[in-house]
Amino acid sequence: MNKLFILAVAFFIQATAFSQTTVYLIPALHGMHKTNVRYNYDSVRATIQRINPEVIAVEIRNEDITSDTSYLKQNYPYEMWMMRYWFPTTPIEGFDWLGAELEGQPIPNRYWQDRSRIKALQKLLSLDTSYSKKLAGCQLYTDQRLAIMSNSTLKGLLQSNDDILIKAYYDCLTQSLRGSEYEELTTFYDTRNRQMIQRLQAILALHPGKRIVVITGDDHAPYLRAFLTKQGVRITQPY
Repeated sequence: MNKLFILAVAFFIQATAFSQTTVYLIPALHGMHKTNVRYNYDSVRATIQRINPEVIAVEIRNEDITSDTSYLKQNYPYEMWMMRYWFPTTPIEGFDWLGAELEGQPIPNRYWQDRSRIKALQKLLSLDTSYSKKLAGCQLYTDQRLAIMSNSTLKGLLQSNDDILIKAYYDCLTQSLRGSEYEELTTFYDTRNRQMIQRLQAILALHPGKRIVVITGDDHAPYLRAFLTKQGVRITQPY
């Protein structure tokens, strides 16, 4: 009985702390920030400056967060590793996950080019003409998303149906690849989202009641948003 009581109290304390935490969830476009003049790197930085967060959570593994610039350039999007230079006095936390085989160790040199099984499978799938028709329906969602991401402001992106299109695309991909040699891809995508959520939960527990910016790739944003909503975290629009 005492153990159950302690667990109940701990859950209540965590839930209360989460409800007092304010999160600004910012979907990033990675390389597309170079070409979208309405939502570029400068506007990402300006948005976060205006929010003036107490903590910034970025899509970088926690074990890599203090790595040198050369290493970060090889492995992460520009807007992620630049956060510590743009906001040198703000604590930066990492919540990315890139695979069980990399946990707790540095990403080897040329890993993405020569050793990543996921990158190799992605390339094989893109070249496999037998899947062209099968994935045509999924591509329609991607085409609609590209039209949004290519010229929308951050506000326009968040007010669009982008989240719906993301989920529809990955649901389509999961159904289309089920039972195939490429099913490992969708399993990895799902696992990565769940692992990122676990790491984000740890960051929230570490900084209760704080004003936190969470910046993540656009593909992950709806899944993180669903988690935050379920946790009772106060999500404030970043525009």
